[in-house]
Amino acid sequence: MAALAVMFTAILAAAPAPLQAASQVAEIMLSDQADAKGVVAQHQSKFSTSVGEIFGTALIAGAKKGQAVTTELFYVTRNLSILSSTDDLPNDGEVTLTFAFPKPDKGWPPGNYKLVISIAGGATKTVTFQVK
Repeated sequence: MAALAVMFTAILAAAPAPLQAASQVAEIMLSDQADAKGVVAQHQSKFSTSVGEIFGTALIAGAKKGQAVTTELFYVTRNLSILSSTDDLPNDGEVTLTFAFPKPDKGWPPGNYKLVISIAGGATKTVTFQVK
């Protein structure tokens, strides 16, 4: 799993949101399919061991430019942290973050996984999925 890397991109929403008290992860969606910008349209929670890439989209509400966002992927079945990536939010307001996890060299090990997205200041959201 050491060869697993994350690609992380930010896409700005069309209109900025009104000022909010705190940034929060409003939604996380995962899928084996994404549009040309890497955005996931519908969440899925089960993947095959042969899937080439798992795409993700996180919707951040009340974003503050420069605020750190950490994405962590865990292989729960073996209690392993697979990767962690931290990036800064590019703008204020509503921000859509996209990322992708490419298939490891030996394929995805079957089992349970957990993706945790945390914003500096305490806002955290978790989504779980399975590989079979």
